[in-house]
Amino acid sequence: MRATQPQPTSVLFVTRYYWPELIGSAPFSSEMAEWLVGHGRKVTALTGLPHYPTSEVFPAYRENRGRHEMVNGVDVERLDVAAPRRPSAFWRIANEAEFLLKGALALVRRRIGRHHVVLALCPSILCVALGLLARRRGGVCIAIVHDIQSGLAEGLGMVGGGGLARLMRWCERLVLDRVDQVVVLSTEMHDQLRRMGVSSPIEVMPIWVDTDHIKPAANRKHPVIKVLYSGNLGRKQGLGQIVALAAELAERRPEIEIVVRGHGSQAQELATEIGVRRLTNIRLHALQPQESLGHALGAGDIHLVPQNPEAAAFAVPSKVFNIMAVGRPFVATALPGSLLWQLQQRSGAFLCVPPNQATAFADAVLRLADDEALRHELGRRGRAFVESHYAKPRILGDFLSRLDAISAPA
Repeated sequence: MRATQPQPTSVLFVTRYYWPELIGSAPFSSEMAEWLVGHGRKVTALTGLPHYPTSEVFPAYRENRGRHEMVNGVDVERLDVAAPRRPSAFWRIANEAEFLLKGALALVRRRIGRHHVVLALCPSILCVALGLLARRRGGVCIAIVHDIQSGLAEGLGMVGGGGLARLMRWCERLVLDRVDQVVVLSTEMHDQLRRMGVSSPIEVMPIWVDTDHIKPAANRKHPVIKVLYSGNLGRKQGLGQIVALAAELAERRPEIEIVVRGHGSQAQELATEIGVRRLTNIRLHALQPQESLGHALGAGDIHLVPQNPEAAAFAVPSKVFNIMAVGRPFVATALPGSLLWQLQQRSGAFLCVPPNQATAFADAVLRLADDEALRHELGRRGRAFVESHYAKPRILGDFLSRLDAISAPA
Protein backbone atom coordinates (compact mmCIF):
# COMPACT_ATOMS: atom_id res chain seq x y z
CA MET A 1 0.00 0.00 0.00
CA ARG A 2 1.33 3.41 -0.97
CA ALA A 3 2.04 5.61 2.06
CA THR A 4 -0.08 8.77 2.18
CA GLN A 5 1.83 12.01 1.99
CA PRO A 6 1.38 14.35 4.97
CA GLN A 7 -0.66 17.42 4.19
CA PRO A 8 1.25 20.70 4.36
CA THR A 9 0.63 22.91 7.35
CA SER A 10 -2.01 25.50 6.45
CA VAL A 11 -1.29 29.09 7.50
CA LEU A 12 -3.57 32.13 7.31
CA PHE A 13 -1.72 35.44 7.07
CA VAL A 14 -3.92 38.43 7.92
CA THR A 15 -2.29 41.60 6.67
CA ARG A 16 -3.77 44.90 5.60
CA TYR A 17 -1.18 45.35 2.83
CA TYR A 18 0.25 42.90 0.30
CA TRP A 19 1.74 42.66 -3.20
CA PRO A 20 1.57 44.55 -5.61
CA GLU A 21 2.07 47.38 -3.11
CA LEU A 22 5.79 48.19 -3.09
CA ILE A 23 6.53 49.92 0.21
CA GLY A 24 5.46 49.81 3.83
CA SER A 25 4.56 46.38 5.22
CA ALA A 26 3.49 44.85 1.87
CA PRO A 27 6.96 43.60 0.77
CA PHE A 28 7.49 42.09 4.24
CA SER A 29 4.13 40.29 4.11
CA SER A 30 4.66 39.01 0.57
CA GLU A 31 8.18 37.75 1.20
CA MET A 32 7.22 35.99 4.42
CA ALA A 33 4.19 34.30 2.86
CA GLU A 34 6.21 33.14 -0.14
CA TRP A 35 9.01 31.88 2.12
CA LEU A 36 6.50 29.75 4.03
CA VAL A 37 5.15 28.35 0.74
CA GLY A 38 8.69 27.57 -0.38
CA HIS A 39 9.21 25.60 2.83
CA GLY A 40 6.20 23.35 2.53
CA ARG A 41 3.38 25.41 4.04
CA LYS A 42 0.07 26.16 2.39
CA VAL A 43 -0.54 29.89 2.83
CA THR A 44 -3.63 32.03 2.40
CA ALA A 45 -3.12 35.81 2.63
CA LEU A 46 -6.21 37.75 3.69
CA THR A 47 -5.71 41.37 2.69
CA GLY A 48 -7.35 44.48 1.24
CA LEU A 49 -7.41 46.15 -2.16
CA PRO A 50 -3.94 47.43 -3.11
CA HIS A 51 -3.55 51.20 -3.03
CA TYR A 52 -0.71 52.18 -0.69
CA PRO A 53 0.83 54.73 -0.56
CA THR A 54 -1.78 56.50 -2.71
CA SER A 55 -5.49 56.80 -1.89
CA GLU A 56 -6.61 55.18 -5.16
CA VAL A 57 -7.04 51.44 -5.72
CA PHE A 58 -4.58 50.17 -8.34
CA PRO A 59 -6.32 50.02 -11.76
CA ALA A 60 -6.02 46.22 -12.13
CA TYR A 61 -8.09 45.73 -8.96
CA ARG A 62 -10.99 48.05 -9.67
CA GLU A 63 -14.47 46.99 -10.73
CA ASN A 64 -14.44 43.83 -8.59
CA ARG A 65 -11.30 42.40 -10.21
CA GLY A 66 -8.51 40.57 -8.39
CA ARG A 67 -10.52 39.54 -5.34
CA HIS A 68 -8.96 36.10 -5.52
CA GLU A 69 -5.63 35.24 -7.14
CA MET A 70 -2.66 32.94 -6.77
CA VAL A 71 0.62 34.86 -6.42
CA ASN A 72 3.86 32.86 -6.31
CA GLY A 73 2.11 29.97 -4.61
CA VAL A 74 0.19 32.10 -2.11
CA ASP A 75 -3.62 32.03 -2.22
CA VAL A 76 -4.51 35.74 -1.94
CA GLU A 77 -8.03 36.68 -0.84
CA ARG A 78 -8.82 40.40 -0.97
CA LEU A 79 -11.58 42.05 1.02
CA ASP A 80 -13.40 44.93 -0.60
CA VAL A 81 -11.62 47.54 1.53
CA ALA A 82 -9.54 50.32 -0.01
CA ALA A 83 -7.89 53.43 1.47
CA PRO A 84 -9.29 55.59 4.29
CA ARG A 85 -11.56 58.34 2.99
CA ARG A 86 -9.48 61.07 4.60
CA PRO A 87 -5.95 61.22 6.11
CA SER A 88 -6.96 61.42 9.76
CA ALA A 89 -6.83 59.12 12.78
CA PHE A 90 -10.62 58.79 12.85
CA TRP A 91 -10.92 57.73 9.21
CA ARG A 92 -7.96 55.38 9.48
CA ILE A 93 -9.52 53.63 12.47
CA ALA A 94 -12.87 53.50 10.64
CA ASN A 95 -11.13 51.93 7.63
CA GLU A 96 -9.44 49.32 9.80
CA ALA A 97 -12.75 48.56 11.51
CA GLU A 98 -14.29 48.02 8.07
CA PHE A 99 -11.51 45.53 7.31
CA LEU A 100 -12.24 43.70 10.57
CA LEU A 101 -16.00 43.56 9.95
CA LYS A 102 -15.69 42.41 6.34
CA GLY A 103 -13.12 39.82 7.37
CA ALA A 104 -15.45 38.53 10.08
CA LEU A 105 -18.25 38.32 7.51
CA ALA A 106 -15.95 36.33 5.19
CA LEU A 107 -15.39 33.87 8.05
CA VAL A 108 -19.11 33.57 8.76
CA ARG A 109 -19.84 32.96 5.08
CA ARG A 110 -16.92 30.48 4.94
CA ARG A 111 -15.17 32.32 2.16
CA ILE A 112 -12.21 32.09 4.53
CA GLY A 113 -11.84 29.05 6.75
CA ARG A 114 -10.56 29.17 10.31
CA HIS A 115 -6.97 27.98 10.58
CA HIS A 116 -4.84 26.20 13.14
CA VAL A 117 -1.99 28.66 12.49
CA VAL A 118 -2.74 32.36 12.01
CA LEU A 119 -0.24 35.18 11.54
CA ALA A 120 -1.51 38.74 11.85
CA LEU A 121 0.51 41.84 11.02
CA CYS A 122 0.17 44.98 13.11
CA PRO A 123 0.35 48.24 12.83
CA SER A 124 -3.41 47.69 12.72
CA ILE A 125 -4.38 46.05 15.98
CA LEU A 126 -7.74 45.28 14.36
CA CYS A 127 -5.90 42.98 11.91
CA VAL A 128 -4.73 41.06 14.96
CA ALA A 129 -8.31 40.99 16.29
CA LEU A 130 -9.40 39.47 12.96
CA GLY A 131 -6.59 36.95 13.28
CA LEU A 132 -7.95 35.91 16.67
CA LEU A 133 -11.41 35.42 15.15
CA ALA A 134 -9.85 33.28 12.40
CA ARG A 135 -7.95 31.04 14.84
CA ARG A 136 -9.39 27.56 15.05
CA ARG A 137 -10.13 26.20 18.52
CA GLY A 138 -6.88 24.81 19.87
CA GLY A 139 -4.88 26.73 17.26
CA VAL A 140 -2.36 29.54 17.60
CA CYS A 141 -2.38 33.20 16.61
CA ILE A 142 0.91 35.08 16.32
CA ALA A 143 0.90 38.89 16.17
CA ILE A 144 3.78 40.45 14.25
CA VAL A 145 4.07 44.01 15.53
CA HIS A 146 5.91 46.46 13.27
CA ASP A 147 4.41 49.67 14.62
CA ILE A 148 2.86 50.45 17.98
CA GLN A 149 -0.02 52.43 16.58
CA SER A 150 -1.05 54.30 19.72
CA GLY A 151 2.49 55.59 20.24
CA LEU A 152 2.86 56.62 16.61
CA ALA A 153 -0.48 58.42 16.55
CA GLU A 154 0.20 60.25 19.81
CA GLY A 155 3.80 61.11 18.92
CA LEU A 156 2.79 62.50 15.53
CA GLY A 157 -0.05 64.54 16.99
CA MET A 158 -2.74 62.56 15.18
CA VAL A 159 -4.59 62.06 18.45
CA GLY A 160 -4.48 64.02 21.66
CA GLY A 161 -2.94 62.64 24.80
CA GLY A 162 -6.35 62.01 26.34
CA GLY A 163 -9.21 59.59 25.89
CA LEU A 164 -8.57 58.37 22.33
CA ALA A 165 -4.91 57.60 23.00
CA ARG A 166 -5.83 55.71 26.19
CA LEU A 167 -8.53 53.80 24.30
CA MET A 168 -6.02 52.79 21.61
CA ARG A 169 -3.54 51.55 24.21
CA TRP A 170 -6.28 49.62 26.02
CA CYS A 171 -7.36 48.01 22.74
CA GLU A 172 -3.76 47.06 21.86
CA ARG A 173 -3.19 45.54 25.30
CA LEU A 174 -6.52 43.69 25.25
CA VAL A 175 -5.92 42.13 21.83
CA LEU A 176 -2.22 41.33 22.24
CA ASP A 177 -2.85 39.63 25.58
CA ARG A 178 -5.06 37.12 23.75
CA VAL A 179 -2.55 35.97 21.15
CA ASP A 180 -0.19 33.05 21.70
CA GLN A 181 2.96 34.94 20.69
CA VAL A 182 3.94 38.53 19.93
CA VAL A 183 6.85 39.13 17.54
CA VAL A 184 8.51 42.56 17.43
CA LEU A 185 11.37 44.12 15.49
CA SER A 186 13.56 45.26 18.37
CA THR A 187 14.19 45.05 22.09
CA GLU A 188 12.97 48.65 22.35
CA MET A 189 9.55 47.62 21.02
CA HIS A 190 9.57 44.64 23.40
CA ASP A 191 10.17 46.97 26.34
CA GLN A 192 7.54 49.45 25.14
CA LEU A 193 4.86 46.74 25.00
CA ARG A 194 5.80 45.54 28.47
CA ARG A 195 5.45 49.10 29.78
CA MET A 196 1.99 49.19 28.19
CA GLY A 197 1.08 46.10 30.23
CA VAL A 198 1.16 43.45 27.49
CA SER A 199 1.77 40.10 29.20
CA SER A 200 1.84 37.65 26.25
CA PRO A 201 5.18 36.04 25.34
CA ILE A 202 7.23 38.47 23.20
CA GLU A 203 10.12 37.56 20.92
CA VAL A 204 12.32 39.76 18.75
CA MET A 205 12.58 39.05 15.02
CA PRO A 206 14.47 41.83 13.21
CA ILE A 207 13.67 42.79 9.65
CA TRP A 208 15.58 40.83 7.04
CA VAL A 209 17.33 41.58 3.76
CA ASP A 210 17.17 39.39 0.67
CA THR A 211 20.93 39.48 0.13
CA ASP A 212 20.62 37.04 -2.78
CA HIS A 213 18.33 39.46 -4.63
CA ILE A 214 19.84 42.77 -3.53
CA LYS A 215 23.49 42.82 -4.56
CA PRO A 216 26.19 45.40 -3.81
CA ALA A 217 25.97 48.17 -6.38
CA ALA A 218 28.95 49.25 -8.44
CA ASN A 219 30.57 52.47 -7.29
CA ARG A 220 29.27 55.46 -9.25
CA LYS A 221 31.77 57.38 -11.38
CA HIS A 222 30.10 60.75 -11.83
CA PRO A 223 31.43 64.22 -11.07
CA VAL A 224 28.22 65.30 -9.28
CA ILE A 225 27.30 63.65 -5.98
CA LYS A 226 23.71 62.39 -5.85
CA VAL A 227 21.98 62.35 -2.46
CA LEU A 228 18.91 60.10 -2.39
CA TYR A 229 15.82 59.61 -0.24
CA SER A 230 13.67 56.66 -1.32
CA GLY A 231 10.49 55.43 0.37
CA ASN A 232 7.25 56.54 1.91
CA LEU A 233 6.49 60.25 2.10
CA GLY A 234 4.62 60.16 5.40
CA ARG A 235 4.53 62.02 8.68
CA LYS A 236 6.75 59.69 10.67
CA GLN A 237 9.65 60.21 8.24
CA GLY A 238 10.22 63.82 9.28
CA LEU A 239 10.70 64.89 5.66
CA GLY A 240 10.84 68.59 6.46
CA GLN A 241 14.41 67.87 7.52
CA ILE A 242 15.29 67.05 3.90
CA VAL A 243 13.92 70.40 2.71
CA ALA A 244 15.93 72.16 5.42
CA LEU A 245 19.00 70.19 4.33
CA ALA A 246 18.44 71.24 0.72
CA ALA A 247 18.25 74.87 1.78
CA GLU A 248 21.49 74.51 3.72
CA LEU A 249 23.28 72.81 0.81
CA ALA A 250 21.95 75.39 -1.65
CA GLU A 251 24.01 77.97 0.22
CA ARG A 252 27.10 75.84 0.82
CA ARG A 253 27.31 73.38 -2.12
CA PRO A 254 24.62 74.07 -4.71
CA GLU A 255 26.06 71.52 -7.16
CA ILE A 256 25.01 68.61 -4.92
CA GLU A 257 21.72 67.11 -6.11
CA ILE A 258 19.04 65.72 -3.76
CA VAL A 259 16.52 63.29 -5.24
CA VAL A 260 13.40 62.34 -3.26
CA ARG A 261 11.74 59.24 -4.69
CA GLY A 262 8.42 58.07 -3.29
CA HIS A 263 4.70 58.52 -2.72
CA GLY A 264 2.68 59.33 0.38
CA SER A 265 0.45 61.68 2.27
CA GLN A 266 3.09 64.39 2.62
CA ALA A 267 4.10 64.53 -1.06
CA GLN A 268 2.11 67.65 -1.90
CA GLU A 269 3.17 69.43 1.28
CA LEU A 270 6.78 68.60 0.47
CA ALA A 271 6.45 69.90 -3.10
CA THR A 272 4.80 73.10 -1.85
CA GLU A 273 7.58 73.78 0.65
CA ILE A 274 10.23 73.22 -2.02
CA GLY A 275 8.41 75.70 -4.27
CA VAL A 276 7.99 78.30 -1.54
CA ARG A 277 11.72 78.17 -0.79
CA ARG A 278 12.54 78.20 -4.53
CA LEU A 279 14.96 75.32 -4.16
CA THR A 280 16.41 73.99 -7.39
CA ASN A 281 18.78 71.40 -5.90
CA ILE A 282 16.03 68.96 -4.86
CA ARG A 283 13.72 66.97 -7.17
CA LEU A 284 10.76 64.65 -6.59
CA HIS A 285 10.32 61.38 -8.49
CA ALA A 286 8.08 58.30 -8.40
CA LEU A 287 9.12 55.03 -6.78
CA GLN A 288 10.87 52.33 -8.77
CA PRO A 289 9.34 48.85 -9.18
CA GLN A 290 10.33 46.43 -6.43
CA GLU A 291 12.17 44.23 -8.95
CA SER A 292 14.72 47.01 -9.50
CA LEU A 293 15.15 47.92 -5.84
CA GLY A 294 18.88 47.21 -5.80
CA HIS A 295 19.44 49.24 -8.96
CA ALA A 296 17.29 52.11 -7.67
CA LEU A 297 19.13 52.29 -4.34
CA GLY A 298 22.48 52.00 -6.06
CA ALA A 299 21.69 55.16 -8.04
CA GLY A 300 22.52 57.30 -5.02
CA ASP A 301 26.00 58.04 -3.66
CA ILE A 302 24.62 58.97 -0.24
CA HIS A 303 21.23 58.10 1.22
CA LEU A 304 19.12 60.03 3.70
CA VAL A 305 17.13 58.44 6.53
CA PRO A 306 15.34 61.22 8.43
CA GLN A 307 13.02 60.37 11.30
CA ASN A 308 10.41 62.27 13.23
CA PRO A 309 11.88 61.97 16.76
CA GLU A 310 8.39 61.73 18.27
CA ALA A 311 7.76 58.50 16.36
CA ALA A 312 11.21 56.92 16.37
CA ALA A 313 10.57 54.81 19.49
CA PHE A 314 7.54 53.17 17.90
CA ALA A 315 8.79 52.17 14.43
CA VAL A 316 11.92 50.78 12.80
CA PRO A 317 13.09 52.21 9.43
CA SER A 318 13.51 48.94 7.51
CA LYS A 319 14.96 50.76 4.50
CA VAL A 320 18.32 51.09 6.25
CA PHE A 321 19.06 47.40 5.80
CA ASN A 322 18.40 47.52 2.06
CA ILE A 323 20.64 50.56 1.76
CA MET A 324 23.39 48.66 3.58
CA ALA A 325 22.80 45.65 1.33
CA VAL A 326 23.64 47.65 -1.82
CA GLY A 327 26.79 48.94 -0.14
CA ARG A 328 25.82 52.59 0.14
CA PRO A 329 26.40 54.89 3.14
CA PHE A 330 23.65 57.05 4.59
CA VAL A 331 23.06 59.82 7.08
CA ALA A 332 20.28 59.28 9.62
CA THR A 333 18.69 61.76 11.97
CA ALA A 334 18.18 60.09 15.34
CA LEU A 335 18.22 60.89 19.01
CA PRO A 336 21.30 59.71 20.93
CA GLY A 337 20.59 56.33 22.49
CA SER A 338 17.78 55.54 20.04
CA LEU A 339 17.60 52.34 18.01
CA LEU A 340 19.22 53.94 14.95
CA TRP A 341 21.96 55.48 17.05
CA GLN A 342 22.73 52.08 18.58
CA LEU A 343 22.65 50.45 15.14
CA GLN A 344 25.22 52.96 13.92
CA GLN A 345 27.49 52.06 16.82
CA ARG A 346 27.10 48.32 16.13
CA SER A 347 27.56 48.46 12.36
CA GLY A 348 29.85 51.44 11.79
CA ALA A 349 28.12 51.70 8.42
CA PHE A 350 26.53 55.15 8.49
CA LEU A 351 26.49 58.53 10.22
CA CYS A 352 23.94 59.79 12.75
CA VAL A 353 23.08 63.37 13.63
CA PRO A 354 20.43 64.73 16.01
CA PRO A 355 17.05 65.43 14.37
CA ASN A 356 15.98 68.88 13.18
CA GLN A 357 19.52 70.26 13.04
CA ALA A 358 20.01 71.25 9.41
CA THR A 359 23.62 72.39 9.82
CA ALA A 360 24.69 69.09 11.42
CA PHE A 361 22.75 67.19 8.75
CA ALA A 362 24.55 69.11 6.01
CA ASP A 363 27.94 68.69 7.70
CA ALA A 364 27.51 64.89 7.70
CA VAL A 365 26.41 64.81 4.05
CA LEU A 366 29.35 66.98 3.02
CA ARG A 367 31.76 64.81 5.01
CA LEU A 368 30.68 61.83 2.91
CA ALA A 369 30.52 63.81 -0.32
CA ASP A 370 34.12 64.95 0.07
CA ASP A 371 35.57 61.58 1.12
CA GLU A 372 35.12 58.87 -1.49
CA ALA A 373 37.19 56.38 0.51
CA LEU A 374 34.95 56.86 3.55
CA ARG A 375 31.82 56.33 1.43
CA HIS A 376 33.20 53.06 0.09
CA GLU A 377 34.34 51.87 3.52
CA LEU A 378 30.97 52.55 5.15
CA GLY A 379 29.25 50.81 2.24
CA ARG A 380 31.51 47.77 2.64
CA ARG A 381 30.80 47.61 6.38
CA GLY A 382 27.06 47.86 5.78
CA ARG A 383 27.00 44.98 3.31
CA ALA A 384 29.08 42.78 5.61
CA PHE A 385 26.84 43.67 8.56
CA VAL A 386 23.56 42.68 6.91
CA GLU A 387 25.09 39.49 5.51
CA SER A 388 26.16 38.51 9.04
CA HIS A 389 23.05 39.56 10.96
CA TYR A 390 20.05 40.20 8.70
CA ALA A 391 20.23 37.77 5.78
CA LYS A 392 16.80 36.44 4.86
CA PRO A 393 17.54 32.69 5.27
CA ARG A 394 18.86 33.24 8.78
CA ILE A 395 15.99 35.43 10.03
CA LEU A 396 13.14 33.52 8.40
CA GLY A 397 14.74 30.15 9.13
CA ASP A 398 14.75 30.99 12.85
CA PHE A 399 11.17 32.25 12.63
CA LEU A 400 9.99 29.08 10.90
CA SER A 401 11.57 26.93 13.62
CA ARG A 402 9.78 28.96 16.31
CA LEU A 403 6.52 28.84 14.37
CA ASP A 404 6.68 25.05 14.11
CA ALA A 405 7.51 24.74 17.81
CA ILE A 406 4.61 26.91 19.01
CA SER A 407 2.07 25.39 16.62
CA ALA A 408 3.00 21.74 17.17
CA PRO A 409 0.23 19.63 18.77
CA ALA A 410 0.60 19.40 22.55
